[in-house]
Amino acid sequence: MATMIKVRKEGAATSITPEYIKSKLFSFADLAQHFHLETKSFAEHKALQELYEGLNGFRDEIPEILMGYLNGERIGVVKIEQLKEYSQEAVRQLIADIIDFAYDVYEWAGDNKYCDIENNAQDLSGLAAKCGYLLTLK
Repeated sequence: MATMIKVRKEGAATSITPEYIKSKLFSFADLAQHFHLETKSFAEHKALQELYEGLNGFRDEIPEILMGYLNGERIGVVKIEQLKEYSQEAVRQLIADIIDFAYDVYEWAGDNKYCDIENNAQDLSGLAAKCGYLLTLK
């Protein structure tokens, strides 16, 4: 079995905070749903529906698990990013951003010994990768 080696970006995992994670999850879910509503492709519409529904689950589950690791401490204010104009390139960029974010969260969680956050980050990456595949279908 081949092993994938990914080199950590300098400072990527250390700049992550629970507030950043929560904010990105909310922003990703909103953007995916926005793109879902704007596309005129049925295949893309269905792929993005699966993505935003999965992201909705992660934006609830990951913060709850984080609060457990933080002994019940609340995460705080979410800073939602401005929605972008729909384009197929913007959709591809969203997929790439989610995969990069998931890897950074995975690294951060490992550094902090948050095992289940590592698991969820892997699942989040898989959700985005699957959507990327589905977007290749007609």
